[in-house]
Amino acid sequence: MISCFMLGDKFYEEPKKLQSLDAIIEELNKNRETIYSYPSEAMIEIINEYSKILCSDRKFLSYEGVPFLVLWLKKDNIKKLLHQDLKKQEFLDDFIEIADNKFMKAQPRGMVCHFMAGNVPTLPIYYLVQAIICRNVNLCRIPIGSIDIVIELLKPLKDIVINFRGEKYYGSTLLKSISIINFSSNDLKLNTEISQVADVRVICGGEEAVKTLSVLPKKTTCKDVIFGPKYSFAVFEKSAMESLKITKTFDNFAKDIISFDQRACSSPQVLFIEKSTVGINEAAQMLAQALEKSLKRYPKVEINQGAAANIINKRGEYLISLEKDIICSKDLKYTILIDKEIILEEPVQHTTIFLKEIEDIFEVCKLITPRIQTIGIASENNSRIINFANKASLHGVDRLVKVGLMNLYDSPWDGILFMSEIVKWTILNLN
Repeated sequence: MISCFMLGDKFYEEPKKLQSLDAIIEELNKNRETIYSYPSEAMIEIINEYSKILCSDRKFLSYEGVPFLVLWLKKDNIKKLLHQDLKKQEFLDDFIEIADNKFMKAQPRGMVCHFMAGNVPTLPIYYLVQAIICRNVNLCRIPIGSIDIVIELLKPLKDIVINFRGEKYYGSTLLKSISIINFSSNDLKLNTEISQVADVRVICGGEEAVKTLSVLPKKTTCKDVIFGPKYSFAVFEKSAMESLKITKTFDNFAKDIISFDQRACSSPQVLFIEKSTVGINEAAQMLAQALEKSLKRYPKVEINQGAAANIINKRGEYLISLEKDIICSKDLKYTILIDKEIILEEPVQHTTIFLKEIEDIFEVCKLITPRIQTIGIASENNSRIINFANKASLHGVDRLVKVGLMNLYDSPWDGILFMSEIVKWTILNLN
């Protein structure tokens, strides 16, 4: 059974119950021409107005990840992303001459079917906005725990009207290109049905979900964009550790740890600090102070029994070991686990960070595989970090960013220029 929460710019307080996707597909296909007629610039203006609405309402800003989202939705950022992914925004609107009498255009691929993970509730908005700007229609299966937030975040689009070159353009038209649904992830029949109508499958999730969904039957022309399970960590180079700005650096890193309760693929699980005049125990104290400060600005996250037991067990392991140390809050607000073993630890999450001291930041390169998504960097030595980035990225990491920006969605993501993947590059040759 399908629960439909939104279709054709209508939001349902009680989800519509459907046996198949037929009515949803019909409605989305009916709106293809309308969304196709909207100039890309008009859509960007609508999205920019949308960011202003989210930014001006404390209710929206209280949702985890929305302050990042608001910045990402701004016109200047969307234009920057279009330039990075497509080189020219104009490719979305017309055939652009790329050589003598040779033209190219970025056409929509058609039906983008999103299989979303539930670890970051705002994540579907990022992919939906990009797919809409590229004039695709979108069928989005969202985990039940994220649907309320996604629906609330989409509703403000309905009332937006902008004037562009003497014409009116409506946020509700953008909404007509979206349907939000939910059904059991174990329902093979419905997963197969949604897979077979897709021109693009966007698959976000853990290893089991990715393996299950990626082998479902699909069109031979379907494009897969897969964001599978990833792991992230951070390195503080000696120059950062000995800098007068080290307190600020730890403050920024604390935000990376706390955001999304370390559930995002970009959330750091381990911090490696290069040996310096600042010892590891002093560094741990500085990190603890930064976490204390940052946690005061974040709403308290409920920790379930299983997760609490896991944290308590880890604390016990580090407390009784002569080779390990620990700094933690009296409650379960944060935990810093200190040891010398140069490995990537299994994530505990819930503001639990492993802290390790290394002789040289290049030591961590042996730990890097294509499974590493983000490395947070703190350094005052750009040339050394460029050398490090060259070696680390050769081993497989997708992103290296300054600490404080680890969870800021940008492009490429997981090594993918997303908008380039969800358009079809069409050539017109008049030679």
